Amino acid sequence: MRVRATVAMSVVSCALGAALAACLDLFHSTRDVLTACEIDSATAACRPDAGGALCAPTPLDARRRAEHACAWLGACETPLGHNAFGSCMVQALMAFDCTANPNHRFKGKAASLWACLAAAQSCPDVEDCIFPGGREPCGSPGDYTACGNATNDTGNNHDVRIECADGGFARGENCALWGQTCTSGSAGALCSGDDAGDCAARGSGCYGARSIYCGTDAAAVAIDCASFGTRRCSGFPTADSHAQWVACVAEVDAQATSACAPDASAACVGDVAVSCPSGVIESLDCASLLGASNACTAGPLVPPFDWTSACLLTPPDCVVDGCAGSTLNGCERGAVFSIDCDQQGLGACAMVTTADGSEHRAACAQR
Repeated sequence: MRVRATVAMSVVSCALGAALAACLDLFHSTRDVLTACEIDSATAACRPDAGGALCAPTPLDARRRAEHACAWLGACETPLGHNAFGSCMVQALMAFDCTANPNHRFKGKAASLWACLAAAQSCPDVEDCIFPGGREPCGSPGDYTACGNATNDTGNNHDVRIECADGGFARGENCALWGQTCTSGSAGALCSGDDAGDCAARGSGCYGARSIYCGTDAAAVAIDCASFGTRRCSGFPTADSHAQWVACVAEVDAQATSACAPDASAACVGDVAVSCPSGVIESLDCASLLGASNACTAGPLVPPFDWTSACLLTPPDCVVDGCAGSTLNGCERGAVFSIDCDQQGLGACAMVTTADGSEHRAACAQR
């Protein structure tokens, strides 16, 4: 499987588009021998906190880690936002499956949070991951979302989008898992990244490591490049004020020549999305991420810094979440992600409406 992670780095002589097909006909493995981690991924040495390595040893181990992390996250913290199982699985697989996502491996806060969730064995463990500054109390009556404020000796909750119901303590969506932070607005809080009001003041661009794209309604869609790849943001095709878009600079194999003309679109080579938004060829295995074939859709990256946007199943196999006995079926990007809640040590699958009232998603219950 290592060849899938490196092959895109050797195709500099190929242009994006149909010509890449002849250059990337190497996406297969015939390995049949199971590793110790594939036999039992709960083995201590196979967990991502062993030696600090986030990348799983095999794609199967990556999927098992992702399923565990996302099932427990939704059960313990509600399926608010990207906590929803399907959405969480796409992000988790990008974090753990470094053969599928070789050019934007997770770093910094995002990597630490995913390692924490993959090792969690209880809801208190999940709480410690999501709320580094300690659990947030709900200070106002009613159902609402807000950004966390709590701070202790181990961290703060500034990245956490909290969901409050009447009384008790908040549940949370840690936006840093998705390379974002929490932003407060008139309609509540959301995971964005425009915490300094950059869209209103200055517009799209790089603000430190943050890559911010401002939509037509002045809303900011942002990603913190410090959590991915080379951990820096730059403008393209040029890095000055004339740049047409901003993107996280991809990491490449040091032994490969991979320069290409920057282009904010993706081509599909089978189910592998190949693109060049930051001036180097990069790839993303959409079939591995979505668990289906025909999972790559060629065209412009939307927003232009989102190297993942080509991974989209058309026509979709899944439109809305659902439960089938103990099986949770979560939808994301047209693909269905299924998990048996019982096998994860959790309670029955149930449909959950989050506190902001805008989502009705499937989640395993706490046991």
